[in-house]
Amino acid sequence: MKIKKILNQNAVLVDDQGEEKIAIGKGVGFSKQRNDLLFSRDIERLFVMEPEGQQKLQTLLNQINEKYFFAAEAIIDHAETVLMEKLNEHIFIALTDHISFSAQNIANGIVIRNKLLSEIEVLYGEEFGIAQWAVDYLNRTLEIPYGYDEAGYIAIHIHSARTGKNNNHDSIREVTIISDVIHLIEQELDVDIRSQEMALDYSRLANHLRLLLQRYQKQRYAVLDQEIIEMVRNKYPESYQVAKKIRVFLMKSYQLAITTEELGYVAIHVERLRKVKEHKGEE
Repeated sequence: MKIKKILNQNAVLVDDQGEEKIAIGKGVGFSKQRNDLLFSRDIERLFVMEPEGQQKLQTLLNQINEKYFFAAEAIIDHAETVLMEKLNEHIFIALTDHISFSAQNIANGIVIRNKLLSEIEVLYGEEFGIAQWAVDYLNRTLEIPYGYDEAGYIAIHIHSARTGKNNNHDSIREVTIISDVIHLIEQELDVDIRSQEMALDYSRLANHLRLLLQRYQKQRYAVLDQEIIEMVRNKYPESYQVAKKIRVFLMKSYQLAITTEELGYVAIHVERLRKVKEHKGEE
């Protein structure tokens, strides 16, 4: 492939059989000129991007220390190896920008707590495990004290890239909704759902809420017999009332309308948490 433009000593714009791509690799642009040949063995990552994405990457290349690019590259390679799948190429820009920005905050003594950390860990277990490795890797290689909260942010980037998204908006919205619902349940039941005693039921609830949101997006709703719904309403009146409050909250705050069947399932999960609280109170 031919070099069209030198972005910096580690990145060049190339022509690959008539298609513009950005090639990243240590020294790929060093002592090179326009129309020089570039070989695959010298490239660590090759991007096919729309003009807007190319411009953003070029801007990052000019403004950010190259160590963050290669750190992001190592994290992406590790993630793709563990997950055995390719991630959306836009993660390279987003992750590089994120770890660089976080490093600036750390240097300035700014610590940003991740309020969604518990939900991210439960909902995106695979991604969170990789993100924990990433934090350890960043601490070792960059000698910057990235904190545990950082794993949550990195996990979101990885999850979004797995779903083919160019940004984290949908993933963050999903986790935020689930976190808000769990907080509402905690208030209604006066419990700490994230406690060790409730760990299993918390995980089940969080994952059920995620599936509920996914079903809503695809308009594929849960099926529950009317007879079962009536039984839940009569047998678990307190939990059913909490579920109804959740339905009102989702509509008012997020314009999400859940069905009566979904309401029944949520009530069952709430009841499990209520029983754990009762059992704990009897001890």
